[in-house]
Amino acid sequence: MVVFSYYPADPRVRREAEVLERAGHSVDVLCLKKNGETGFESLGSVNAYRVMAGSENKESLLKYFALSSVFGLASLLKLAALSLKQRYALVQVHNMPDFLVFAAFFHKLRGVPVVLDLHDLTVELFESKTAGRPLKALLGFVKAVERLSCAFADQLITTSAGFRNKLIERGVKPGKVTLVLNSADDRIFSLPPPRAWEKIKNGPVLLYHGTVAKRFGLHVAIEAVESLRRVYPGARLNIYGKYDPSYKAELEELAARKGLESSVSINGFLPLDKVSSEIASSDIGVVPYLSDPFMNLALSTKIFEYVSMGMPVVAAGLDSIKEIFGEGSIKYFRPGDPEDMSEKIAEFCTRPEERRAFSEKAQNAYSSVAWPIMSNRYLETVNTLISGIKPDVQH
Repeated sequence: MVVFSYYPADPRVRREAEVLERAGHSVDVLCLKKNGETGFESLGSVNAYRVMAGSENKESLLKYFALSSVFGLASLLKLAALSLKQRYALVQVHNMPDFLVFAAFFHKLRGVPVVLDLHDLTVELFESKTAGRPLKALLGFVKAVERLSCAFADQLITTSAGFRNKLIERGVKPGKVTLVLNSADDRIFSLPPPRAWEKIKNGPVLLYHGTVAKRFGLHVAIEAVESLRRVYPGARLNIYGKYDPSYKAELEELAARKGLESSVSINGFLPLDKVSSEIASSDIGVVPYLSDPFMNLALSTKIFEYVSMGMPVVAAGLDSIKEIFGEGSIKYFRPGDPEDMSEKIAEFCTRPEERRAFSEKAQNAYSSVAWPIMSNRYLETVNTLISGIKPDVQH
């Protein structure tokens, strides 16, 4: 595997590597190196080769392109060197960026199957990040890179039905795209002791964790807390994640300007096991995503984690979420509307039986896309490629 991120910190890469390990495969992961990490680490049958120290911060697009290009070249050479010692049955490359797939160039020449795991669609994400900026002029180049990268790979994997449909619209054959959702790791996110389904009188403890950038709408959530505190003075929002630095400063300034320093906690990144503890001790999970070309296709991993642990969720009403969780399972509000978000949270506070009913319905919906199902789909895709059999179409 090749990923411009950290291992084992990247949850999707870790889950997939561990699925392969449990199936008896040995896995080498070429990744970035954090301060304090060793250049090589063996974790069972998964070996992490940290080929380059660096940052995966995507806020500066030019810096990100430069660093990822160096990483791609380093990975190409490292894979070639490792192949002198062992023969790989398959190479899987995780985006972003898409062009990392060419790190498998020499293996492709030798007939080794190459998988490109598209965590996100670069074209739509680039549109979202560069709207109104001069860099938008590079969109044609980004589209060309995606097209070449997808053509180079033998099989594509992606994380939402919206992403899959977009790829097919752009000319990728349906049988070449397997859908493997970012479902929650069931070994970490499982039901805690039963929740106390009663009215929340003083104020709910709200939770958001994950990536924190403008498109994820945390400013909307902070403004919703301001409205909520008029009725529930004890309302609290805990944010944990990886931040775009300028947006983090914006959130801190907003909370201070609204006088919410004691009600909004802007915290650092939490490992998965600690996230599960926060979910167990919080009342409501919030997903305040904004509506844009990328977020309308992306599917929230955190919703899966909240739902799998029985926590009710208030989320922006985006089609990508509604496709899995229908009405009556997630409490939806109008994207970008803090007053509507506040009202939906308040409804959950005063209606404990509704909270429980929503939670149970969401769990039922989630059962059809839970990680045991997704992991089997992923493993089947890998095994069929290794054996030379064309994978079945997965919707």
